[in-house]
Formats: sequence, structure tokens, C-alpha cells
Amino acid sequence: MEKLIIFSPLIVFIIGYNAGINFSRIFAALFSVCAVIFYTSHLVVIVTILTLCLAEFFLEKFHRNMKSLRRLFNDKLRDLVDELSEIKKDSDTTKLALTTNEKVIKNILHIYELSKDIATYIDLEKMFLLIVQSLDQQFTIKDVVMKIFDGNKIFKKGATFDIDETAKIPKISKNIIHLPMNIGDNYFGVLSAKIPPLFEKDAEFVNEISAFVEELNPAVQRAILYLKVEEMSRTDGLTGLYRRGYFNERLKEEELRAKRSNGRFSILMMDIDHFKKVNDTYGHQAGDTVLKTVAEILKNSIYETDFAARYGGEEFVVIFPKTDPDGLKIKAEKIRQKIQDSEITVGLEKIKVTASFGIAHYPKDSQVAEEVLRCADMSLYKSKQTGRNKVTEFEKTS
Repeated sequence: MEKLIIFSPLIVFIIGYNAGINFSRIFAALFSVCAVIFYTSHLVVIVTILTLCLAEFFLEKFHRNMKSLRRLFNDKLRDLVDELSEIKKDSDTTKLALTTNEKVIKNILHIYELSKDIATYIDLEKMFLLIVQSLDQQFTIKDVVMKIFDGNKIFKKGATFDIDETAKIPKISKNIIHLPMNIGDNYFGVLSAKIPPLFEKDAEFVNEISAFVEELNPAVQRAILYLKVEEMSRTDGLTGLYRRGYFNERLKEEELRAKRSNGRFSILMMDIDHFKKVNDTYGHQAGDTVLKTVAEILKNSIYETDFAARYGGEEFVVIFPKTDPDGLKIKAEKIRQKIQDSEITVGLEKIKVTASFGIAHYPKDSQVAEEVLRCADMSLYKSKQTGRNKVTEFEKTS
């Protein structure tokens, strides 16, 4: 009975304390008071009260320690969560940086490969198509216009639109971005592209395509300079027409093309009449002016697909691919008439000249290109022998 009196309030007190119920503490205290009043053994009561006091003391101390440990644990846990959050944030930043760097490296490698490919081309049209293909792969851009200022060359792919030649920095007009092509202050062209609707307001996209074209500029300029050097080596400095050596190469190519496609071509040779007399009478400077004027008339009278060259001194030659023989004779007559009607001013002198022409056809006159050229030369000689200032077609003699 005494054990029950001692331990019952103690057990009730401990359970209530741990559960945070004040009632159990009051119950334990009342139980102790009742024990003092109704129970005669004061020793038991004193032991019970002392036990409750000690339990209160130790439990309160234990409770404070637990609260301190809980608070410390929560602080550590919060710090750990914050640290993990920072690590995640740093990881996301690093991942983004790696993705960006990977994209940049990929673009650089692509530009490097593209630059190597461009460097192999001397044909501006092929170079442009290569750039368009790359823009399509990298940015899904399909409509592009490029203008090279040197020679006023314009290349278009897809929908056509006006380009802003004055653009010195990337400029957007409606849904068209105009990108200057330059090295320093040397502006050699403009590339304009239609931005896909999805990226019209995407600043990052605009910056990427601007950087892409900017990186290509050195390669494009090298290609243009290479073309100019090639052009200079292939063209006559005085007349701007191709040289005889390059003409011979093109003649062989034309022969192969005609044989493969079962096609045809014609050759026209012309010679300025009495050119030596012009030099002797008016001087070599006047002779140079006459050559340039006649060459200009010739260039303006043929199509871009035709190929004109200065064959020697005052002699010129033209390849006409897929040309109708009757139509060529009419064209040659028009060229002859233009030269005859032209008045060349040299200082205070006004000079008039004429030219003689010879025409031959492949495969009508020969199935060997060099023989066709020789036939045209023979026809030219016949024009000179029969009065000059005339057009003669080659005729086979039995």
C-alpha cells in the first residue's frame, strides 16, 4: 500500500509532465496533500513529496536540455537545407554555364568547319548557298538575302525583301534582321534574314545569329579577296574581259558539257579593223581607249551565261552556250553595228572604228572544240579578206 501511495502520484506526474498536461501535476500535488491528511505515516508522505520535487527538478532540466537540443537540431537542419539549396542553385548555374559553353563551342566548331568549306569556294553563289544551309541548320532561317558591295552582287534564297545597306550594327526592321558584314571599319556587305515568328522578340536569338554572322565575316572576306585575286589573274586588266588562257579552259569545259548533254555551242571571233593605224595615228593611249570601248560594247551585248575573252591584241572571242545559229548571226550584226556607230573621244579627237566577225558552231562545223575555234578564226579571216566590217559564218567546202 505504501509503495502504491508513493509511486502512483509519481507515475501520474511523470506521464502528465511528458505529455505537457498541467492537470496531472495538480492531481499529483492533491494526491500528496490527501496522503498527508489521511495517511498516518509521515515518512512515506515526506518521501513522496521529496520524490515529486526531485522528479520536477530533473524532468525540468531534462526538458530544457531536450528543447535546446531540438533547437540546435532545427538550426543545423535549416543550415543544411540552405546549404543544399545553395548547392542546387550553384549546380543549376554550373549546368546552365556548361550548356551555354557547349552551345558556344558547338557554334565555334560549326563556324570553323563552315569557314574551311567557304575557303574552298571561289564561286560566290555556292558560298552563299553554304551560308544559307548553315543558317537553316543552326537557326531554322530559310529566307536570306546577301549583298556584296564590291561588284554590287546580290544573292537571294527564299522570299525576297529589301536590305538595309546602311546598317553598321545589327538592325531589326519588322521581322527582318540586317547584319553588317565587316572587318573593323571595312564594310564589304550586308546579310539580311527573315526571323522565324517564334524568335521575333527573343533577344538571345538575335544576339546568337549576330555573333554567328560576325564570326563568319573573316571567312567571307577571305573568300571575296580570293575571288578578286582569281579574277585579276584570269581577266585582262585593260578591258576587264577574261584572258586567253582561261578562255581555253572554259572551251574544254564547254566541249565536255555539250558532249555529256548532247548539246551545242557557238564561237564568235572578232577583230578591230585597221587597229595598227589607230595606234600609229593617235598613239597607244588612244588605242587603249578604243579597246576598252569595244570590250564594253561586247560585254553589254551578251548574256551572263556567255563567256567573252580578249584573245590577243585587238582580237576578241566569245563562247555562246546553247545558242541558235540564226539568232547568233543577228546578234553579231547588232554588235558590229554598235561598234560602227560608236564615236570614241580621245582628247580633242573623235575616233570611229569597225570590226570584222567570224562564227562557227559545235557540232555543226566540228565535234572538236579546238576545230570549232579554228573554223571561227577562218571565218574571221574571210571577213577581213572580203572587205572587213562584216559577219561571216563558217561554210564547209567540198
